[in-house]
Amino acid sequence: SHSSTTPLTFNACLCSVLYVFVWLNVHRWQLGEHGEWAKHTNFELAARVPLMIRAPSKPQSAGNRSSAIVELIDIYPTLAELAGLPPPADLNGTSFAPYFDDHTKPSIKDAAFFQFPRCPKNLSRLWDENICLKVPRTQFFSMGYSVRTKQFRYTEWLKWNGTRLHGEWDDIVGVELYDHTADTGTDFDAFENENLAKEPSMKTVMDQLHSLLVQNYGE
Repeated sequence: SHSSTTPLTFNACLCSVLYVFVWLNVHRWQLGEHGEWAKHTNFELAARVPLMIRAPSKPQSAGNRSSAIVELIDIYPTLAELAGLPPPADLNGTSFAPYFDDHTKPSIKDAAFFQFPRCPKNLSRLWDENICLKVPRTQFFSMGYSVRTKQFRYTEWLKWNGTRLHGEWDDIVGVELYDHTADTGTDFDAFENENLAKEPSMKTVMDQLHSLLVQNYGE
């Protein structure tokens, strides 16, 4: 046993602690919508996630909702700004901390991006049994690059180059364009049921959205 007559002493520290609470979920599960099961798609149901952040240092933001476009890569720089810390210079995301002061601000971003690969077992049925589970990324068949703006979701399925690990913009497997103009976010079954990609009137829109994809994912 050990005994000592010397009392234990502690250095007192008065610290200012900042708490920021973040609640989010992984992309969601389809239960037959669009003829799909699980979450392995580029549809809105799989790509969109719930996100809630409580910042006690911004009490005026409590209970507010914003319809601004944000991405999960934006969480890191947002938390850094809320904590008063400088984010690393090489982050890809954009802080949406300004919404905690004014949740009605216009979107800082014009679009959000999502991608998902395809590995069909039967090339004559590209839509069937095409999950890339346990398939090496060098052996993917195609990659779906998707962009979501306020009004549209646009997806290009590109033949995958397993050497460059990138889709080939000049080798398109399929294209999808869905109108979300009337989407209030309350009915997840009402949209992305009609592919407008073959409509001649949508060519200008598709060209603009294609440019966003190339800008984001590179050549």
